[in-house]
Amino acid sequence: MAEVHLSIEGANKRYLEVERRNNYCTPKSFLELISFYMKMLTSKQADVLQNCERLEKGLAIMEQVQSKVEGLKEDLKITMVQVEEKKAATAVLIEQVTKASAVAAEEKAAADIEAEKTNKLASDAAALQKEADGELSEAMPAMEAAAEAVNCLDKMSIGELKGFGKPPPECVDVCACAAFLLKNEKKRMEWKAAQKMMANPAAFIDEVKAFNANEI
Repeated sequence: MAEVHLSIEGANKRYLEVERRNNYCTPKSFLELISFYMKMLTSKQADVLQNCERLEKGLAIMEQVQSKVEGLKEDLKITMVQVEEKKAATAVLIEQVTKASAVAAEEKAAADIEAEKTNKLASDAAALQKEADGELSEAMPAMEAAAEAVNCLDKMSIGELKGFGKPPPECVDVCACAAFLLKNEKKRMEWKAAQKMMANPAAFIDEVKAFNANEI
């Protein structure tokens, strides 16, 4: 920064030769340059931390929602299998009742009971399906918000984050989460490994944007 400030003297000489007018550079100018740089640095650091926080929250929400939806899907599959089994059993029972006229009343009562159970299972399955749809509907705004947070990333911010020698713990946590989702890292990623992951900011941003949350 001092070199930049001192280089103004050469520019002042060229200005005098061309314009025949003097331009002066004072210590106050140097102090103003330092003040401007500090303000700009503080602003950029705040932007990076804010983006890291938004990305962390978005990824956490996506992971929680995906886990809930997958659990509901598995429960629904099991319930639907049970429904089909009960329907098949009921059909067989009705056929037996038709053939055995001597015990038709008793067999029909048993069939009615099985039919009632089947209808209850079908109703439960429909309710579970509705609940799954509701969870997915509630999750969509959060997933869209997370995608919007990812779109805020830029190469300059990633480059500045990568250049931190000792970043805030929140930044390390976010990078560890990103490594878990993008690289399938089972162990917590250290900061040096995170810097290596972000060695190419543009490629890292493309990888984050290409991430498919539905495959978590």
